[in-house]
Amino acid sequence: MLEFPEHYEFRVHINPVRGGESELNLLFSGAASPHPLHRIGPAIHDYILIHTVVSGYGSFETGNRKYRISSGDTFVIFPNVLFSYEADGKQPWTYLWVAVQGRSAMKLLAAAGIGPDQPVFGGAEPGKLAVIYGSIRSSLDNYASDPLADLESGGWLRVLLGEFGRLNAGSLPPSASLVTEAEKAVEQTARWLQTQYVQPISVEQMAHSLGYHRTHLSKIFRRITGLSPMQYLLQIRMERAKELLHTGLTIEQVAASSGYPDPLYFSRQFRKATGLSPTDYRRSLSGSAGSAQNVKPGSDLQQK
Repeated sequence: MLEFPEHYEFRVHINPVRGGESELNLLFSGAASPHPLHRIGPAIHDYILIHTVVSGYGSFETGNRKYRISSGDTFVIFPNVLFSYEADGKQPWTYLWVAVQGRSAMKLLAAAGIGPDQPVFGGAEPGKLAVIYGSIRSSLDNYASDPLADLESGGWLRVLLGEFGRLNAGSLPPSASLVTEAEKAVEQTARWLQTQYVQPISVEQMAHSLGYHRTHLSKIFRRITGLSPMQYLLQIRMERAKELLHTGLTIEQVAASSGYPDPLYFSRQFRKATGLSPTDYRRSLSGSAGSAQNVKPGSDLQQK
C-alpha cells in the first residue's frame, strides 16, 4: 500500500502485462479515501478512468458540465477530455477505480450505456460493485504468473462492465432499440447455427433453447433470410466442408468436422449440394496440397 498525504487511504494495483493493441486492457485499479476538498485537475488522461463512489460526496466536472456525486454513482473520465473532481468539504467520498485502454474499449463502454454524453450514472449497490473492484485488485496481486493475473483481472473487468450495462439498461445506444424482436430472433438463431453446426441439431430443440415456438421461429427466419433454419445449417456445413477439403484431412475427418458423423451420408449431402463427391471436389482444386497441420481450430466460417 502506498501512502499519500492528501488521503486517509490510497491503494493502487498495476497490471503487470502491457496490453498493447488488445481489445480491452486493464491498466490499473485502486481505492482511495481523500481528505475534504482534495481536488484533481483540470487535466486530461490518455486512457479511460472509471470511478465508483461507495460513500460520501464530491463533484465532477467534464464537458462544461458539473455533477454532484454521491454513494452508488459512477463517473467516467474519457481520453483527452478535460476534467476535474473534488471531494466534499464535510463528507468526502471514498471511491474505487479502474483505468482501461484498448481498441474496442469505447465500443464496449457504449454497449454498457456509457459514453462522453453520459459520463455519470447512478443506482448501483456500492457493496456489490465493491466486491467486483476488490476481485480485480486481488487478481492483480495473487498470481505468480503475469499472464494469469492479466487474464483473471480482465475477466472481472468485463463483469464490472456487465453490471454497468444492467444499471444503464434504459439508456443503451439508439442502435440497440432499432432491432426488432424478429431480427433479434433471427440473429440468435443464425449465431446458434454458426457455432453449433458440428452438433446434431433439430429446429424444435434449438427453438426451445432460444425461447421461441418452432413454427414461429422457422417462419420469421425464412422471411428475413430467404432460407429455412435447416437450409441455413446445410449451407454452413457445406462451406465448412469445402474449406477443410483444401487440407490433408481424410474425407471421414472432414465429415466429422462439418457435423456429419456418417461419412457416407456426408458424401451424399455434399454431392447433392455441389454436384461433386468430396473426392472429386478435392481433385478439382488447383494447388490443393494442404495438410491437416494447416487447419486452424476455430477458424471463421464462410457466411453468405
